[in-house]
Amino acid sequence: MKILEADRDARVTGITGQPFALTWPSGKRQVWHKPDPHCRMFDGKGVVIDCRSTSRVGADFRYRCAVIGAACQAAGWQFRLVGEPDPVWAANLRWLAGYRHPRFADPSLGEQLVSYLAQPRPLTEAAGQAGDPIRVLPVLFHLLWLGQLVGDLSRPLGNGTILSASADPLEAT
Repeated sequence: MKILEADRDARVTGITGQPFALTWPSGKRQVWHKPDPHCRMFDGKGVVIDCRSTSRVGADFRYRCAVIGAACQAAGWQFRLVGEPDPVWAANLRWLAGYRHPRFADPSLGEQLVSYLAQPRPLTEAAGQAGDPIRVLPVLFHLLWLGQLVGDLSRPLGNGTILSASADPLEAT
């Protein structure tokens, strides 16, 4: 899921899944670890993320993360250990990811939706005001993916979801 989140984040300019494996001696054995994605940020900095369910984070994994964190720091990167996302939020993000392609963009309709949603309104009201929902909804979902429109994605996305225009798409992610 973290790669999908990074793909949506406008601050991320590049993503590499499992960018490296680090091996080091620990007593009489070799220990290794492959962190999850490396993200190149808009400001040129790097962030390495390790994803693990909190129920699966034991002392051994924390030790491995500490070593990876130190290696990342030496390389000038940040390191983040993150847990599983909220399942409803993750389902909404997967849905919106289906609308990330530029073919769903419509600049004039997008401007109309963003303007109309300067005041928060329910999803169906916004779609109905802008025109035929068959034409409008893909554009609306595309704008949600881009962060130009925002809504509470921790609840199931539906007709009553309150949407508004984002003040700053970089912060909407």
